Amino acid sequence: MKDKFKHNKKGKFESRYTEAFKRKVIEDYLETGTPKERLLVKYGIAYKGAFQAWMPKLGYVDIRRLPKPAQELAAYTLMKPRKDNAEMLQRRIKELERELEDEKLRSEAYARLIELAEREQGISIRKKDNTK
Repeated sequence: MKDKFKHNKKGKFESRYTEAFKRKVIEDYLETGTPKERLLVKYGIAYKGAFQAWMPKLGYVDIRRLPKPAQELAAYTLMKPRKDNAEMLQRRIKELERELEDEKLRSEAYARLIELAEREQGISIRKKDNTK
């Protein structure tokens, strides 16, 4: 898990951890909600700011530090799919597909109305490319 201890430029010992180890620790924190201090002891990490440094670098977001509405949204999007949740999502997909089809039809109707008005009135309604 850990690489060998190395000296940094100031002569102090500096431990290096592999990316896989860092991800394992962060995912353990996010999945279990175990306090960071307890995980630092459990994994033998001496660097107290490990989570604050590692999480942004590896693309993780600590939802506990977000405002309450954002926490709820993040928790909802990170939920593991269940059967009833999957059914709800399928219904939502069908609803959105119907709405998209309606908007396509509405767009087509607007385009035809504009073409008809341009033909009958003999004026250009659509914006020209080279106008200022």
